[in-house]
Amino acid sequence: MAPGTMEAPLCLIENKNKQFLVNPRAIHILKAISQPVVVVAIVGMYRTGKSYLMNCLAGQNHGFPLGATVQSQTKGIWMWCVPHPTKPNHTLILLDTEGLGDVEKGDPKNDAWIFALAVLLSSTFVYNSMSTINNDSLEKLHYVTKLTELIRAKSSPRSDGIKDAGEFVSFFPDFIWTVRDFTLELKLDGHCITEDQYLENALKLVPGIRA
Repeated sequence: MAPGTMEAPLCLIENKNKQFLVNPRAIHILKAISQPVVVVAIVGMYRTGKSYLMNCLAGQNHGFPLGATVQSQTKGIWMWCVPHPTKPNHTLILLDTEGLGDVEKGDPKNDAWIFALAVLLSSTFVYNSMSTINNDSLEKLHYVTKLTELIRAKSSPRSDGIKDAGEFVSFFPDFIWTVRDFTLELKLDGHCITEDQYLENALKLVPGIRA
């Protein structure tokens, strides 16, 4: 096994008493990686199969904990470093995040920080939702995008921060929206459309509404 790769997932960022704590063991593993890395993070509502999808990306039937009850299984952000399946001499770092909207947490700020951390840490960001792309999911994505932009701007050594969308896109990860259990026909105005066109139509700006 290459240095830095893992047989099982490990907690990277612990969410304890509404505070985030970095696991020193996880940092030690990350420092041992000398290969180029691809970091894939997944975010979405709790109990929607995020951990199952990440296990599939790892090529395993188990790893990130799965649950069959209404209670969320993943707390904080967990990581799993495995050999990249298609890029030789690359390490794939999978980040499975705590589910959004968990009624047991009762603090929406917690969700926002989990979401923002996943965006900032990843090179490919997967947004997992159920059935359709709806307005509530779009609002969450928009809010956290603005929050992440603010964090990045404050950490920048430039006094004027980030000025335009082009600079923000330069560090924003590749974006994949996974819609689970989708049963509708991909048609718009009577014409068949692709999955990407469905996403682009949902994300386009509505005239007269300020972003």
